[in-house]
Amino acid sequence: MATPNRPRVQLDMPIPIRNRAKAVAYSRGTTLLGLVLLALTKVDDKELTALIEKELSSKQSPGRPQK
Repeated sequence: MATPNRPRVQLDMPIPIRNRAKAVAYSRGTTLLGLVLLALTKVDDKELTALIEKELSSKQSPGRPQK
């Protein structure tokens, strides 16, 4: 569930693109969100890149949490 400081974002794309993007993300050991965030680092904005890198380093890896 989204919190006030973490709103949800929806991406409108055809199902074949979404499925392929998810497969690419999975093959790289990340999620679709992780793949989108990595793509956003390519826009050459240092502040955005720093924020994304901080977010990705603090997130758990996909899958069930390990005890």
